[in-house]
Amino acid sequence: MKLKQLICLLLAALLLGACGSPAAPTEATEETKPTDAGLDPVVPSDAVESSEKPEPVEDLTVPDQTAAVGGANFALGLLRGAAKPDATTILSPYSALLALGMAANGAGGRTLEEMEYALGAKLDDLNAWLASCRAAEDGEVVSANSIWTRNGTVQLLPEFRQTMEQKYGAEVHAGDLSVAAINEWVDSNTKGRIKKLLEQDDPSIVTYLINAMTFDAEWASPYEPQSCSEGTFHASDGTEQTVTYLSGEERGYLEVAGATGFVKHYSGGRYSFAGLLPAEGSTPEELLEALDGATLLNALCEPQAKKVYTRMPKFTAATTAELKPVLERMGMQAAFTDAADFSLLSDTPLKIDAVQQKTYLQVDESGTIGAAVTSIPMMEATAVQTEEPKTVYLTRPYLCVIFDHETQSIVFLGIVNQISYPAARARKIPRTG
Repeated sequence: MKLKQLICLLLAALLLGACGSPAAPTEATEETKPTDAGLDPVVPSDAVESSEKPEPVEDLTVPDQTAAVGGANFALGLLRGAAKPDATTILSPYSALLALGMAANGAGGRTLEEMEYALGAKLDDLNAWLASCRAAEDGEVVSANSIWTRNGTVQLLPEFRQTMEQKYGAEVHAGDLSVAAINEWVDSNTKGRIKKLLEQDDPSIVTYLINAMTFDAEWASPYEPQSCSEGTFHASDGTEQTVTYLSGEERGYLEVAGATGFVKHYSGGRYSFAGLLPAEGSTPEELLEALDGATLLNALCEPQAKKVYTRMPKFTAATTAELKPVLERMGMQAAFTDAADFSLLSDTPLKIDAVQQKTYLQVDESGTIGAAVTSIPMMEATAVQTEEPKTVYLTRPYLCVIFDHETQSIVFLGIVNQISYPAARARKIPRTG
């Protein structure tokens, strides 16, 4: 079965049970016109007729497709709960799923049921999909998992340890839970982009489950100097910021939940960046509420083959988020209480103390670099173009997505409400071996 057919069948099933439907798509608003961006209404001279497209990939299995849709729903729910008013918030759902997936393998009973509900998939399906995602990592996305236990307090059960090593490639460190050692591991596995996870040792924490990941990719069609110009970004708090815009021409247009957007591919075609501009008078937060995972995946997998003139700001963003209250609202509650059941992880009664994530993302004319670390500290528990080109100019708050077409995983998802781009970061993406 072709990927498009499979997605359509899943969408039909989901929509039959839905209580409502997304808002009707709209054409590009007046605000997306060049004159409203405060920039000259010209198409860059170096614009290309089409972006590099993803290579055809094998269809996902039905369980993997189900887990991918569940992962997209998880991503949307996570950002809904973590987004801060008038601030740019960037999360890595992929990193969070890997860390929480490790924890779920140690859970049983109600604790596991709630985690499966929040994560959007049964544990076996989630394990299989995440294992496929990790096996498919190609150097642009690289993840690492680790488990740290305090000597004399927690001993991992053999079956859990085996699962972690075989399915998650997790390193196991038994010792004194050295803050320096954990921070060194995070620094190394985020290529120095996140240097510190812990400030000091907390004797009440007896186990850490940690994921670290990086993203390094150059655009299939990099922006030339003449494609960069200054303009005004209308921030969510009503202020106007002078930013550097990257202008181009793509062939991947999006209309979803009343928003318009575009897809720009990275070199090789496997990964893409998507910008979604809410309808005029609407906000990214409202767009988030209108989206569901299947709708988002369908749009990202099958963008319209229409020419679209694009403009987006260079930006650098760093986010620190405490995800425990977000996950509790998503239905994962028992894991944080003394009633938590992590009896498949250790004979020591355990509960999750927190779920913390730090992210870094830089988007510029060369491409994108990013990093994320998610930690879970645990404590003992008492078509052919025939019409006029579209325009999507991200000159006001918008949603951004970095998407893996092969595994259908959302690597990064965020709301851009403010633009930050320190001069020290305005450089060509470092290429690492």
